[in-house]
This record gives sequence, C-alpha cells and structure tokens, in this order.
Amino acid sequence: MDMHYLPFTPKTLTLAVAASMLASGAGAMESGASDWRCQTLANGQWLCAPGDGSAPLKSMSGYKTKAVVAARAPAESQQVAVEVVPAASGQGYALKALLDWQPISQLSSEQKAKEPFYSCGAYIEPERPGKNFSGDNNQQTMLVESDESSYGQNDIANFKGNVVVRQGSRQFESETASLDRNTSYGQFEGNVRFRDKGVLLVGEKGDLNTETGRASIEDTAYVLHSQGSRGNATHLLRNEDDTMELTDATYTTCPPGDNGWLLSGSKVKLDMEEGQGVAKHAVLRIQSLPVLYTPWISFPIDDRRKTGFLYPTFSQGSDNGFDFSIPYYINMAPNFDATVTPRYMAKRGTMLENEFRYLLEGETLGRNEGELGIAGLLNKDELKDDNPYYDKQRWLLNYRHLANFTPRWQAEIDYAKASDKNYLDDFSTDLNLSANAPLNQRIGTRYLGGNIDHSWQLSVDAHQYQNMGRTSDDPYNKLPQVKLDGSWFAGDNFNLSYVADYTKFSRDKDWNYVKEIDVTDPNKHKESVYDEGFGIKRATGERMYLESGVSFPIERAYGFIRPTVKVQHVQYKLSDLDETQVLDNFKLAYPEFNGSDYTGSPKTTVPVFSLDSGLYFDRMTTIGGTAFTNTLEPRLKYLYSPYEKGQEMNPVFDTALMGFNYNSLWRDSRFSGYDRLGDANQLSLGISTRLIEDDGFERFRFGVGQIVYFKDRQLWISPNTDVRTANDDDDRDIDPGDETRRLQEDMKESTSPFASEMVYNMTRTMSLRQDLMWDTNNNKMDNYGLYYQYKPSDRQVFNAGYRYLNQADRYVKGTDDNNIPIGTAPDGSTIYQTTNNNLSITDLSLALPISNNWSAMGRWQHDLTNSRNLELLSGVEYNSCCYQVRLFWRKWIDDDNNIDFPEYKKGIMLQFVLRGLGDLSGSGTKELLQGIKGYGDEK
Repeated sequence: MDMHYLPFTPKTLTLAVAASMLASGAGAMESGASDWRCQTLANGQWLCAPGDGSAPLKSMSGYKTKAVVAARAPAESQQVAVEVVPAASGQGYALKALLDWQPISQLSSEQKAKEPFYSCGAYIEPERPGKNFSGDNNQQTMLVESDESSYGQNDIANFKGNVVVRQGSRQFESETASLDRNTSYGQFEGNVRFRDKGVLLVGEKGDLNTETGRASIEDTAYVLHSQGSRGNATHLLRNEDDTMELTDATYTTCPPGDNGWLLSGSKVKLDMEEGQGVAKHAVLRIQSLPVLYTPWISFPIDDRRKTGFLYPTFSQGSDNGFDFSIPYYINMAPNFDATVTPRYMAKRGTMLENEFRYLLEGETLGRNEGELGIAGLLNKDELKDDNPYYDKQRWLLNYRHLANFTPRWQAEIDYAKASDKNYLDDFSTDLNLSANAPLNQRIGTRYLGGNIDHSWQLSVDAHQYQNMGRTSDDPYNKLPQVKLDGSWFAGDNFNLSYVADYTKFSRDKDWNYVKEIDVTDPNKHKESVYDEGFGIKRATGERMYLESGVSFPIERAYGFIRPTVKVQHVQYKLSDLDETQVLDNFKLAYPEFNGSDYTGSPKTTVPVFSLDSGLYFDRMTTIGGTAFTNTLEPRLKYLYSPYEKGQEMNPVFDTALMGFNYNSLWRDSRFSGYDRLGDANQLSLGISTRLIEDDGFERFRFGVGQIVYFKDRQLWISPNTDVRTANDDDDRDIDPGDETRRLQEDMKESTSPFASEMVYNMTRTMSLRQDLMWDTNNNKMDNYGLYYQYKPSDRQVFNAGYRYLNQADRYVKGTDDNNIPIGTAPDGSTIYQTTNNNLSITDLSLALPISNNWSAMGRWQHDLTNSRNLELLSGVEYNSCCYQVRLFWRKWIDDDNNIDFPEYKKGIMLQFVLRGLGDLSGSGTKELLQGIKGYGDEK
C-alpha cells in the first residue's frame, strides 16, 4: 500500500537523529571527573586519573587533546588515556551554506552516471572515521578531541577549539563545549555540526541534559544526502519522551542557494516511537510565492503508513470549472486503512470519494483482502449546459474482495455500479476499478485440482455488466457461468483435453441502442434511446458448450508435429423470441435461411481435425562484422472442420469474427466464442526467419504465410440480424449492404490475404515494425501497419506510424447526425448517401531536448480518409534541479464525434511537478504524454 505524503520526512529524520546523538554523546562524556591527576609518560603521553580535588588540572593550551572515554561511566579507579599532539590550525567551515553540495562539474564520472539528466549536482558526504560503521553506536567507545581542555573544581569540564566527539558512525563537532557534572547540563557553541550516515546537521548553539536526554539546538540547517533534500529550523527541542519539537522548519530538494520550491511549517512535532509528525501552518512556496496553505497536517517520518493529507490536485475545465481535491489518508491499523477525498467543482458542486481497504489472514478463513469505495456528489449536479443529469444525484460504488481459502481454492467479488453512463466521463475516479467499459459486477470462485499429469480447473461465476457507453448496446450478463476444463498427459505422445461450459445469458429489456435525440427541457442535451431489440438478437437463455480432444504431439529439437482431433458441441435453450420477428429478420439477413430451421433450442456438433508441424534450422552467420544465429522456421498446418447448417439460429451471445493477421494462420477458428463453430478445409503455410545476437537480442524477425482454402466457407454472422426492414438504415454508421457483400466475397476466395510481419531493430535505439496483409485475389491492400521509433534516451524519442484497414463504406452524416437520404430503391426502401470508410491514419509524435533544461514535444494524428485532424498537441517542458514545468496546447475530436461535421475541442494545460514533493496538477498531462510512445519511461 504505497502512499505519497507531503515530504517532511527527510528533514525530520535528520533532526531526530541529530538530537539523539546529542543526548547519547553527552551521556558518555559525563564519565569525565571534575578534576584529575596526570603524569607524563616516557612516550610523551599523559596518564590521568580522577583525583581528590586538591590539585586542579593545568590547561594544556597549544596541544590537541585526544581522550578515549568509555561509552559507560567508568568507576573512579579507572584511568583514561589522553594523547597530546600538536594542535591543527583553525579551519573555517561553510557547511551551513553548502551542506556537502558538489556541483555536477565536480562529480566523478561514476557519480555523474547516477544522476538524472537535469541534475545540478549532489550532496556528497566526505570521508571520515566511522563513516561506514554499521554496528550499535551506543556500545562503541567515544573519542573526544579538542585543541584545549580544562577540568575545574566546580565540576565543569571545558573543551575549546575544534571539538570533535566520535562514537561509531556518529560525529559531533563544535568550537567550544562544556559539561557540568552536578547539573548534568552541557552546552555546545560555535559552528556546531553533527554527522551520521547520510545526515548532516549544522547549527550555532546547542544544550542538553545528560540524565534525561532533553536537548535543543539553535539555528539549524540540515541535509539528507541520499534523498538530496535539505532545510533548516530556528530551534529544535528533544523532549524526555523522545518526541521532538521544531520551530520554523523547512524542506526542499533544490540545491543550496536555489529555493525554486520550499515547504515550511511554523511548528512541527515528531514522535519517533510512533513514526509520526504533526505540522502547523504549513505553507508551500514556489519562487518565494505562497501557493498552498494548510493549518494542520499529519505526516510520516519513517516507512510506516501514517494518517495525514496526501497531495492535492488542481485543474480547470469547461465542464467542471475550477476543480480542487485533497485526499486524507487514515491509517486505522496495520491491516486497515482508508482514504477520504473531498473535491470541489465550481460548476457541479462538492463531491466526496471514500475508499476503505483491509487485509485479513487466519488459519480458518485463509487470506482475505479487499476494498470498498463510495463516491458521489453531496448535492445534485449543478451543471446545466449539455448535461442530461442536471439536478440529479451522481454516485459510484466499487467493492472488490479476494479470498484464498487454500492454495488451490479462491473466491472473488468484483462489483462496481454507477448512477449513470456519463459518470466516469464527467468525473473520472481514483477508485480501483478493474474495468470501466463496461463496469464489472461479478462474484465467482475457482478450484485448481489434479497433479502434474492431470490438471483441471472448476470455476463458477455470476457476471453482470453495466454499460458505460451512451451509443452502444448493453452486453449480455452471465448469470451464472460454470466451467470445467483440464488436460491429462497420459504419456509422452498422448494428451487428452476437455472443456465443459454452461452459461445463462440475460440482460435488461431496453438494451439495444437506437439513436440519440436532442432534448431541450430543462436544458439542451442529447439523450440516448434504447429498445428491446429485434429478431434473434432479442434472444436470452442458456448455452452448454462441450469439447473433448486428443493429441499426439511429437517434439524434437529440430521440429515438431502435433496431430489433434476434437469434437465441439453447443446447444441452447432460448427465450424472449418472437418467431415471426425472427423469420422476417432472417429472410433479410440470410437469404438461404430455411424457415423450417427455426427452433427455440438449436444445437450444433462439429468434429475438428488439425495437423500442425514445423521445422527448426539455424546457422551461424556474420553480417556487417556482427555474429548472428540465423534461424529458418517453416511451418505447415492443416485444419478441417465440416460445415453444419442451421447455425444462423445460434444467437450471438459473446462471439465475433476476428480480424486477420499473421497469427490468424495458426488458429483453429476464425471466430471468438462458442456461438459459431467455424467450418474449415484449409492448409496454412508459413515461414519465418530471425537474426539473434549472442546476448539474445533479436535484431530481425520476418514471417510470411497464407491460407489455401479447399472449400468455400459458408458460416458467417450477418450484419443485418438486427434490421427490422430494408429501410432501417437511417441510424446506422456502417452500410450493412456493403459489409454483407464484402463478407460473402471473402468466403468464396480460394486463398486468404498474404500475411506478413516484420520487426527490424536497426540498433538498440532504433526499430521498425511492419504488418502487411495483401489481398492476392483482388490485388489490393487489406490491412497494413508501419511503425518507426527512434529512442536514444528517455528524453528523446521520435515515432512515425501509418495504419490502413480496408472497411465497409459508411453513411454520410448531416448536421443533425442523421444519415442523408438521396433516393428510393425499387423495393421502396430509402437509399442513403455513403462514402469510403477505409481507415487510413498517420501518427507522428516526438520529444526533443532543446537544451539540458528545455524540451519540446508534440503529436499529430491525422485521418487521411476523412481529411481531418484527430489530435494536435504541442508543448514545452522545463526541467530544473528541483522542479519541472509542462505547458501544452491541444486540439482534438472525441471518438463519438460526427465525422462529417466535427466539433473540435481546445485546451491549454499546465503541469508543475516538484522534485521530491509530487505533482500538484493531477495526471492530465501524463495521459497526454502516453500518446508519445516511449517518452519518459523512467519518469
């Protein structure tokens, strides 16, 4: 459950460690006695021991004193060795200004390689004793160094000049320090510096109580090296209970001297035990300009999830107006949390979105996890213009649950429901929906059984859908679907497989999209009209599909052969049909349909035989000085499945004719789903070749193939199965007459289109991909795609693509979105104007760095068939060490727009990203950049 919070954490961790070091260091130094007796040894060292106070210790000015002090207070009989060496000359430090900062020009090649392209430098911790220590600091001997030291009769030990205290990985420095044994009070002044692994704290003055650990430090600057963050505080107080209080604390990831953005809090309290912090009067400033204020926030100071506000988002749009939301995260327990998101939209009102997540685990219930989300307007929708849901409640519900009872048995609930079909388009959501077109409403369970030789799976599902498209039909619900499938490996060359699927299909009465109408009361908008459908498409009912098969695969290193025989059977028990409607519709849709074929319980049984085989050849070759493994892989597959008449009566519950490409050569059916058991008597021939480098990189792949048909196909799905009369084409987009003609011509061709695929990785940064389907029977292009990409880095990418698809003609639309009549046919039906609808689209996109900081980007997607721009996008991006700014201009057309009279939308979008803090403008521009494929993959 990764969460992103306002980033006080790096600063507070630094201050927390600093204060704890002050306390532990002082406690160890307290072991020094108030006065000492010392003698000079032959080797020049001093040997000092606690005295009786009658002879005060003389000052050792001019010498650097190195005292080794035990981490625990020694007994009075113990002695402490003091090494006297010449004092070092005084050195001034500019740490408070620089904080170990190294400009990019001063970094080594290895260090530069770790930095992003926009980096100005890095915080580099200098080498020092104990830097790499990884043990328990509290158990280590403490080393104290200073230029001068004195121990008086008043129980105060004074250290002066380059005072250094080391213990394990900790290091504390100051110009002067004093410790009062009677009061357990210590003071440090002048260029106070604390270091630990990846941490630097610099201040002017500090004090502490060595018994309670209460400590404070004034005028503090800090840096956290690995996070690249820094900040300051005017005062830090460490209380006896290990909590810390900071005054005027700041945080930024900008380099020293650059306050591109700065987060500050007037009062900050940190609880190290709970891992939680609280800040009052937090302000975000960008270039010293305040842009965000919150009177109170709670935030984490370690990796534990903590209650508090998450990043807010801002946007401005024509539908919602000014749009602001700020999530609040609630950490209820280690296995429970929630997020509450208030959202204000100037034109629509106030919305509240809530998400609750849980994780349960036990011996009885197994592992259970899930989430519940509820969102909705607190008021009725206030937007009037072009809004069919004006003055109505708008809401969204989402519930997901996964239960793993055993390693083999699990159950799942995935349920989402919205108040209307426009909800996601109007508001979007942060709830974790599994799908949004349509919404899933499913409950199911599955069990995995068997062993390595015989594996099987049983699943039971109740699956309902909510259609979220205003101009599309509702899909069928599956209430329920029970499926058993498995494979039995009876031997090395003998495999059995089986499938049993029972599904009951249903849907609401008004499911069939008819058209959109203009409504002006109470406001102007379009409203979708639905009805119960017509003919066989009205069918609901039950379907049983059974399949069993046996295969005899022979696999060798040089090739394979896989003969397979299987039997498919499907049967129905249909309802909601009107026999007259079905017969009238079938006479129009299927001229060869025999009225006596009508039945409410159609069934079909078809045997299938296939023989799939292939060979592998490879050789070593060298091209342009590069060694390759060159493969040659011919493949041949024969497929036979007889035509079983009467399948027109099989409804189309979940089946469609699949598009043709190179992979289609090796499929067992040209249909998806079980409602059409495709007839086939064909031979697929193909050959592919590859060039593979020694490290496995595929430089080149090319494959070609074609299907030879020994018999015309007879099975198809007519586009007229929902047409009431020959005059019912006024609300359609595609001309069903032309679509029917094309399908029937294809079924009579002796060969399929010539299919090929090619992938050429010219370099590791440049690639070319091509898909080509050529209709050899009519000597024309059937389907073509060509895509080029040059990507030398994540910042720089250029894409060029072209897509062509031969399609049936479409109707020309008028300004009212209706088809345009141009005459009357001899049978009295209306003739509508049609035009070419072959898909022909170009897509160009690029991202180009202009300098180290500036980049330009854009996209142009153009519909050549209809001479219109689908999208124009241009923008610039500025990257600094601590923030990123993106500005875009966009002009586009919605997918459901009138092709002949397009209505363009325009927008200007601004995104500001703070390095280390987050994106304060939402994800809108990120979605736009998805169209520039390959750009910023690591961002």
